[in-house]
Amino acid sequence: MLPYVTLFGHTLSTYSVLAILGFLAGLLLVVLASPRFGLNRDDSVYLYVFSFAGVLVGAKLLSLLPLLPQMAADLPMLWTGEWERFVRTYLTSGMVYYGGLAGAVVGAWLTARYFSLRLSDFFLVLVPAIPLFHAFGRVGCFCAGCCYGVEAPEPWGISFTHAVAGPNGIPLLPVQLWESGAELVIFAILLWYAGRTKVRERLLPAYVLLYAPTRFVLEFFRGDPARRLYGPLSTSQWLSLAAVAAALWLLYRRKNHEYSK
Repeated sequence: MLPYVTLFGHTLSTYSVLAILGFLAGLLLVVLASPRFGLNRDDSVYLYVFSFAGVLVGAKLLSLLPLLPQMAADLPMLWTGEWERFVRTYLTSGMVYYGGLAGAVVGAWLTARYFSLRLSDFFLVLVPAIPLFHAFGRVGCFCAGCCYGVEAPEPWGISFTHAVAGPNGIPLLPVQLWESGAELVIFAILLWYAGRTKVRERLLPAYVLLYAPTRFVLEFFRGDPARRLYGPLSTSQWLSLAAVAAALWLLYRRKNHEYSK
């Protein structure tokens, strides 16, 4: 649709611009909401920034996991004058959302440990920022033409004309926009819930239990080859099931902890 934009004389990918806007929107949320919940604003910002660094690392690492055999075979490219092609092939594209989510949790946990903070106290501002950022990211996917849906007749399908990561001239379901809209709804629900819950630890499992089933269903409408199939389900569907199981376990453990007091 609009894979590139020109800003201040420089051509940038629309996906990157929207990802930056998503990061800034999440940062604004953290800055404005922290005082409302009695949180130190600087601590919240540190946790948010380093969790975002974890997003980038985790999303890239998980995307490379199925490519490791081929990547190992291509390692000689690094010292035979083809290092730029190696970087373009493996390091400049491809992100897996669940890897980013796991990376965000690890990044925030490490930061909380370093600054001696109780991470769950900051879930009230950090967790709603996750779907807010992702909503921007999925619009970026739509602009680039990646993560597209299956072929469908118009008006349900939208034909891309300048996609750089998908087919052009074929009406496809705009699954990216569906997921972006779903994330905005989840964002609104989490904001409402954050203002009412007394158990802050529930925010992260609540997000997972809202997002993972949504992603599981949307995967059936995806048509891009990046959604690798393992048996009857895609990678993200298996990860969605694992995420739901992990969220339910966290809630169960928290409930038992409350009863033991």
